[in-house]
Amino acid sequence: MIEPNSKARTLEWIKSRVSLFKIPELEMFDTEAYASGPDEIVTRIQSRFQGRTVIVRSSAADEDGLNSALAGEYDSVLNVPSLDARKLKSAIECVIASYTRKRVRNGLDEILVQEMITDVSMSGVIFTHDLNTGAPYYVINYDDESGLTNTVTSGEGQYANRTLYIHRGSAQAIRSERFRNLLRAVHELEVAVGSHFLDVEFALGEDFTPYLFQVRAITTQPNWNRAVAKRIDATLAGIQAFVRERLAPMAGVYGKTTVLGQMPDWNPAEMIGRAPRALAFSLYKKLITDHAWRVARARMGYATPAGQPLMVSLAGQPFIDTRLSFHSFMPAGLPPALSEKLVDAAVSRLQAHPELHDKVEFEVVITTYSFDIDAKLDELLAGILMDQEQGEFKDILRAQTLQLLSGQGPGAISAALEAVEALGVKQRKNAETRFANCSFHELIDDCIQLGTVPFSILARHGFIARTLLLSLIRRGILTTDEVLRIQGGIQTVAGELVEDMHRLQTGDLSREAFMSRYGHLRPGTYDILSGRYDQMPDFGANGKSAAVFHQSSAYQLTSEQEAKIDILLKDEGFGMLNANALLEYVRAATVGREYGKFVFTRSVSDLLELIAGFGEKHGLSREELSHVSIDDLLAVTSESTEGGIEERLRKIADEGAERHVLSAAIRLPQVLFDEAGVHVVPFQVSHPNFITDKKVTATCLSLDADSSARRLDGKIVLIENADPGFDWIFSQRIAGLITKYGGANSHMAIRCAEFGIPAAIGCGEQRFEVFLRAQQISIDCSAGLINPLH
Repeated sequence: MIEPNSKARTLEWIKSRVSLFKIPELEMFDTEAYASGPDEIVTRIQSRFQGRTVIVRSSAADEDGLNSALAGEYDSVLNVPSLDARKLKSAIECVIASYTRKRVRNGLDEILVQEMITDVSMSGVIFTHDLNTGAPYYVINYDDESGLTNTVTSGEGQYANRTLYIHRGSAQAIRSERFRNLLRAVHELEVAVGSHFLDVEFALGEDFTPYLFQVRAITTQPNWNRAVAKRIDATLAGIQAFVRERLAPMAGVYGKTTVLGQMPDWNPAEMIGRAPRALAFSLYKKLITDHAWRVARARMGYATPAGQPLMVSLAGQPFIDTRLSFHSFMPAGLPPALSEKLVDAAVSRLQAHPELHDKVEFEVVITTYSFDIDAKLDELLAGILMDQEQGEFKDILRAQTLQLLSGQGPGAISAALEAVEALGVKQRKNAETRFANCSFHELIDDCIQLGTVPFSILARHGFIARTLLLSLIRRGILTTDEVLRIQGGIQTVAGELVEDMHRLQTGDLSREAFMSRYGHLRPGTYDILSGRYDQMPDFGANGKSAAVFHQSSAYQLTSEQEAKIDILLKDEGFGMLNANALLEYVRAATVGREYGKFVFTRSVSDLLELIAGFGEKHGLSREELSHVSIDDLLAVTSESTEGGIEERLRKIADEGAERHVLSAAIRLPQVLFDEAGVHVVPFQVSHPNFITDKKVTATCLSLDADSSARRLDGKIVLIENADPGFDWIFSQRIAGLITKYGGANSHMAIRCAEFGIPAAIGCGEQRFEVFLRAQQISIDCSAGLINPLH
């Protein structure tokens, strides 16, 4: 059989071979025929379509057939009235012109005219395998809002923002009638053309009838790792079994079930990525989510699930068990039955509103007493707690919060900062001896006991401080703008870095002095492949381009505001504080959190360098070590087995590299609350956390962990992870910031509030990918809008 060799001929060939897909009526002709007799062609079109609206589409000789793809290369013209000869000719000539703009004219070029489909409920593109990896997924990019047929393929507009991954072996698990109809039609199409590697442009009518606009081959197959694709089915079965068990009740843990998420609580996706390498994952786990998080909250008077690690691994991808997180937000003195109710309520709310996955501390669970506690109880727990239970919950929360604000006890800011300072002393001693007497075990123990545990306490104080500030807005005492000014008037270590960066670039501070304080920072805190500042020879070599940082003055309450806050504090049982003491707590919590992170990340950075040195001694590169877990590294230093250290670690690294490729190929939702989510994966469209109330439109520039300091003046900067190692960007006059991951109280949110930079923090994976392709971006923080400008 002769296979079709153009878009038009492909559709004509398929038309008689499928029954489920409807192919809109079409007319095709070559450009030579049109050049010879345009009027004759127009008459033919008008006779065929009898006044119906049409779309004039490209069907070039080198364009999409069953064995080739040149998606989006040439123009199409939509909504052309077939009775209007002038508009028909104009549309046809527009498409022909797009051929000659891009290459020499080809006599085999064709034009395709089709009936324009209206009353569309959904349109988009479906790949029958993952385009990048070949993983066995149907990948559906779709728009079900606009009623248009080209928003996904054009990449324009605000509607092309949904993606659904469906494991090819699990299509029967689809509950949605519209997607069931679509997949049945796609399966029939695969059989008809004899290929499972297709790129299909489609639409669904209001009655879910599937329409086929285009089908082409996926041409990225030579780049795929077939062995990985074959392992995905078995790996997903293992994930499903794990999730099934994890969703069941757990002994000693509040809550009947759970939600697994990549952004709640310690938001690992923000810090180590969606599919981190073994060393980064294991370091984050050992230093924070195994024990430190739980120890810190117990010191602050929270209940903690004994012996439970917070983060789990699904094929190497990090997920937070939110049931454990919500358990750890319950005050220790709360009756178990009441805690159980509260945890179940929080899990249910997150199941119903997965878009809140990066805002759980503010919009899903009550973690501290605040001045809008009654409104929060109504919003989050209406009909769940009885009046007596509400009163008991409020009283215990109030007592716990009072203790934390008092500055007394093991959970106080001062106690945490004392431990952080002790860690700083140890770090300086180690640096003086060049780590001659240091072991992995010592650095890890110090980092946990004096670093991540106190930082966890400081971070929790940061959340409490923000919650209290926001509650003053709801009580009508402060405005949103005034809260922003309060935050902007608090100088953290980031402000000091920016000032010192300016001094470095103007020659007022030596490179040696700068690096002695900031040289440990790296854009990927847990990534051994991410270079430190002091390993970047051109860091700070931008002449005098650094912005002069002008710290906003500390916000001064008016006498009326002071009086109102004093009365409020007394009425709410916080009479031990006055308004200025409350603002001092907010300042101390904000500064302390950022300082604690700054100090403990030096220990992480030093540990990574110690590991790199150990690897070099035994013939292993940083690339290889990135695939070796910290537990495996510790094991080779304390256990003897067959073979030498190099042989053992290289074998582990090779196996880890294979697992990482598999991990990156597997698609899982950011929020997982049932077994079906393992196989049917909607990409969560995140609503960003907007910082400041400013508006900006500017050229955008993407940075990754390997990007060294360079000219960013006037640019909107895009970064994946809100890591402290990117703080150098604030030494320049950036116009705005967009991050893929991050919450309302994340590192970069605080930075942007401090510097008054308009930002969209945590816009989500799919929207971030759209922004990466934009030339310019407009951010309107007050309206909560981001628009890519092409």
